[in-house]
Amino acid sequence: MGRTRGIKQLVMKKIIFILLMFSFGQLMAQRYMTRNAEVYFLSDTDALEVVEATNNQVGAAVDLSSNNIAFQIQMRAFKFKIALMEEHFNENYVESEKYPKATFKGTFTNLPKDLSKQHELVADGVMDFHGVQKDIEVSVSLQIIDGELVGTSSFILLCSDFGIKIPKIVSDKLANEIHVSVKAALTKI
Repeated sequence: MGRTRGIKQLVMKKIIFILLMFSFGQLMAQRYMTRNAEVYFLSDTDALEVVEATNNQVGAAVDLSSNNIAFQIQMRAFKFKIALMEEHFNENYVESEKYPKATFKGTFTNLPKDLSKQHELVADGVMDFHGVQKDIEVSVSLQIIDGELVGTSSFILLCSDFGIKIPKIVSDKLANEIHVSVKAALTKI
């Protein structure tokens, strides 16, 4: 009788272990990540020069089970068409030595269960940029395509909201309003 009871307990422990592993696997299947998201920004005034840059070394993570989203952007990874603009960007505006990265951490407010079709969502969160944390809300287009979580977003940031001063001498070249576009294809982790 004791031996049978011990075998039953062992079988139950194995069943519970398998169920826990299955549940853990299901939770893990809800997490997506990339280190190659793209952030593009444009400062387009009616000036002589358009200031724009692209960064393809952006880390992003999304956890669909908790609705969380996070991005980390290395400021020195932005590439400009004109090297002098890149130098001024890093030294005079975003002060990359002092503030090497920007982050966004937020939550999807209306995440559906089925992402097999494209959905327009909202992410509420905190942008930490140039030493300033600001609550922002961004629209996000999200869909799972061939096992990847594909997302895009476009929004506007104001330099003045993040303590970035634009000297009058270049105010005709650099607008306070910066148009930001984000593209990401995240894989399951």
